[in-house]
Amino acid sequence: MNSIQRGPAGFAIIEALIALVIMGFGMLSLSSMQMSLSRTADNVRQRTEAQCLAQEKMEEFRAYTGIASTVTSAGSVNAAALNWNTLTDGQDSLTRNAVYLRSWTFGGSTESPMRAATVRVAWTDRSNATQTVALSSVLSRTDPLDTGLLGFPLPLNSPSKRANNRSLSIPIAAIGLANGLSALAFGSAGHYILLDNISANVVQSCTPSGLSAASSPAEIIAAFQNAESRHCKTLAAYMLSGYVGRDSSVSANDWNAIQTSLGIDTSGIGRNTAGTLGISCQLDNAINPASGAIIPDYKYYLCVIPLAAPAANQTYDWSGQIRLAGPAAWNGSGNTYYVCRYEYAASKDLTDPNRRNLQPYSRVNTSINQQNYLVASTSNTTSKTPPVCPSSMNVANVSSGVLQQDCRSASNPSGHATDCPLLGTAP
Repeated sequence: MNSIQRGPAGFAIIEALIALVIMGFGMLSLSSMQMSLSRTADNVRQRTEAQCLAQEKMEEFRAYTGIASTVTSAGSVNAAALNWNTLTDGQDSLTRNAVYLRSWTFGGSTESPMRAATVRVAWTDRSNATQTVALSSVLSRTDPLDTGLLGFPLPLNSPSKRANNRSLSIPIAAIGLANGLSALAFGSAGHYILLDNISANVVQSCTPSGLSAASSPAEIIAAFQNAESRHCKTLAAYMLSGYVGRDSSVSANDWNAIQTSLGIDTSGIGRNTAGTLGISCQLDNAINPASGAIIPDYKYYLCVIPLAAPAANQTYDWSGQIRLAGPAAWNGSGNTYYVCRYEYAASKDLTDPNRRNLQPYSRVNTSINQQNYLVASTSNTTSKTPPVCPSSMNVANVSSGVLQQDCRSASNPSGHATDCPLLGTAP
């Protein structure tokens, strides 16, 4: 008798159920992993945003533009704007991909040379947990104005040095030599003065052979390397230099006529040891050091003030004041012109009244630069009230305009001819 063997048909259903259970666990695991990845991605985005907000605030603190006040434009100060003295603890709230509470704290005080700063950003993530990032740094109490001293033209007189360790008082046109000196063409063709790179004082007067007004810097350097051909004499002298500019009240046509006859009157300078050489000045176009182009509406002047050769342990100096000398109409009865000088505010880096251009000068014993002036004009030729210097000269904590020469006969009837000498007529 044949028998038919049948397989365990019921086990297929059990296997299918087991497979479904296993698949279900797998799907749950995948879902859990996906949710975890989503939360992680959110946390990364939120943490990145929080770090950006902290960095943004720290950079804002670093970008303060004043110590006690913020200059927003010439003669305008915004006392409420960000400055060192307003760096205080605080907080704000910002909404991005989450709601962030940003807070900041400072160590020390506004008088501290360095202050620790910390910015914290807190937020609540998707799992309702509090997250925080913090950024810490140290801020230096450095007046941003000091950075401006590296620009051109300089807003303040300063003993700072430019590249190659040369004093900023040394003119741009001076040619650097290899012996700590710089050569500058001055006076008649072929004549040079040598300047000490550190002090900017004049130390020699030279007439090297074979040079002309067209000589290249390389030719000038080569001429001074030859001891037999440079023909130098020792000269103890200080330099006085700066810029003369045109105010907008003076028309371009008038300025073109004035600048061709402008000069420096040094008759008001007295020297305690004058020696045998007189004071010499020259006035040229102002040159942009970056491009070499002429700066319109500005002239650059430089005076060499010789003194007797210094003796050991003695200081030689000069005192008095200088004036701008002008064209024939400079002291005429209908003259409308006046001259203002920039006086610079005292600071921890600028305490010398002579460098601040407070005249008359008193016992100047070094070379000084950035003694700057502005020529202005007024339509009121009959007023006896002295003219007021342009407001553009007044910048809080930087400079102010002070009347230097009133060339109008109306307000200066007895002295305008003396105060505003003509070029070439000064005693």
